Formats: sequence, C-alpha cells, structure tokens
Amino acid sequence: MSSREIWHEIRINASPRDVYEAVTDVEKLAHWWTTDTRGRSEVGKTLEFWFSKSHASAIMEVMALKPHELVQWRVIDSGTGGEWIGTELEFKIFRDQGRTVLHFRHSKWNLDATSFPECSMTWALFLLSLKEFVETGKGRPYPYDIPVNSIQPPKATLNEG
Repeated sequence: MSSREIWHEIRINASPRDVYEAVTDVEKLAHWWTTDTRGRSEVGKTLEFWFSKSHASAIMEVMALKPHELVQWRVIDSGTGGEWIGTELEFKIFRDQGRTVLHFRHSKWNLDATSFPECSMTWALFLLSLKEFVETGKGRPYPYDIPVNSIQPPKATLNEG
C-alpha cells in the first residue's frame, strides 16, 4: 500500500548527545514539543504527548534507541483521530562538517490523510523549537509555539438599525 511521508532535515549547533537527549529525555521533550509530556523513553515503553487537558494527543511506543544516533517511535493511540495511528517517527542524528544533522521522518501516512499538510508545517516549526532549545536552552513548546491555522472566528456584531 502506498503511503506519504513527512521528511525534514535541520542542522544544529550542538553535539549529537545533546540532540539525542532532547528527543529521549521526557523533561527535555517538554521544552520543545509540548509542555505536558509523560512516560518512559525506553524500548517497548510509551511516551504520551498532551495538547489537550482531556486526553493524550499522541501515545508513542518507543521502537528503537541507539544512543546519540537514532530514535524511533510508532503511534499506537491518538486522541485527535485515527490518522496518526500506525504512523512512525524517526530521528536520525549524525555529524557532518562539524555540525550535528537531524533527519526527521514521520512516515506511513495514508494517502488521504487530511491533516498531513498541517502536520508537516507543524513539525517544521517544532523542529525549529528543538534546535532553539538545544542551542540556547529555551524552546517554543505547545502552548507557547507559533500557532498554525488557528484562525479565530469573527466576533459577532450587533446591527442596531
């Protein structure tokens, strides 16, 4: 079956160890993705990412960890609907010309997934937040991120006439 894939690459002025820790340490994940991050970053365990007070937005099973090189998760549950379930995320970390490179993939999306374009944009923003966090110690996790497609409805007006 055909599928879609989000793929981003970012260069980070930090060690592979620092980048790896930012995507595996629950407290550090909360500094660049969502402030409410729970779980255990161990193979076979789960991580929960909360963007809502009522339910986890994504529950990931940790599939692989290779220190300072690779992190893989599979989405096993999603409070935002079924489009994320079964998708896989990969953070591949390596050095190139004195800088750390992060290859990010969010794969196995159904071809008709309606949230795919917005998710790709949002991942780009959160990866910039990751870069900022690792380089400066301060990221832009949800709810302090740059909102995407958060157009507020127009305020009702009273026509007195």
